[in-house]
Amino acid sequence: MIKFGPSGFCDKFLENHSHSEEIPDWLTENKLNAFEYPFNNGIRLGDEKARKLKTLFDNANIEVSVHGPYYINLANESDEMGDKSLQYIIDSLKKMQLLGAKKLVIHAGSLMKNSREKAMELIMKRLEKLKKLLDENNIHDMFVCPETMGKHGQVGTVEEVAKMCALDERFIPTLDFGHINAYNGGSLKTEDDFKNVFLTLKKYMGERFRNVHIHFSKIMYGEKGEIKHLDFENDTEHYGPDFEPLAKVLKELDINASIICESRGCQTKDAIAMKKIFEND
Repeated sequence: MIKFGPSGFCDKFLENHSHSEEIPDWLTENKLNAFEYPFNNGIRLGDEKARKLKTLFDNANIEVSVHGPYYINLANESDEMGDKSLQYIIDSLKKMQLLGAKKLVIHAGSLMKNSREKAMELIMKRLEKLKKLLDENNIHDMFVCPETMGKHGQVGTVEEVAKMCALDERFIPTLDFGHINAYNGGSLKTEDDFKNVFLTLKKYMGERFRNVHIHFSKIMYGEKGEIKHLDFENDTEHYGPDFEPLAKVLKELDINASIICESRGCQTKDAIAMKKIFEND
């Protein structure tokens, strides 16, 4: 099943609303059924509020995911800092249990001064350790979702994310198609381009490739990849990607995903646009 919703709070929501407790009704009014709660700058959600939001989201039948803190970096050479990043993941998951969210999106790591191979080696080692931590904390029904990244200094090509997620069934990919397109200088144009992303997952993950988390927005890019997120209406230079070919591939391959829109300031509007494209295709 495909669900649609925004990441965080769009400009239009913030014009007339001041509390996150109002977001479930806002999403229902706009006929959306997914939402990504931001822990981007830290886990600042209190337990009582998390429980209240869970009730509201459950009553509205909205699937909630969470974007983990940006400062997670599993590619840090320091074991102390690597362990801190692992703890941020565990802390996020524990808070998510109160919120009723199942999927935690993470940026796996940055190259810093390492080679790409060394950074990936460190990430894989930390993910092996994370598997043990998940067991120790009795976390078996939640998912850590490494994201495909848009900048050349970040770890997170489709193949890299596929290798990460092949380690454990509790790891599933976050396919950010705007990032993939930006990283490769505008590589996503045809249905086959999008299909090849899923076929790369299948190579490493087998039939689990159908269960993914998706981010979608149009993104300006340059020589080093991602520059900034755009919205659908203001992609005047046609950086892309377009959603229409992805919609066809999702149906053809029977993909199960929530599609979270990260358009700049217009997340809800563009999520609605994608939902209409998908339903009318």
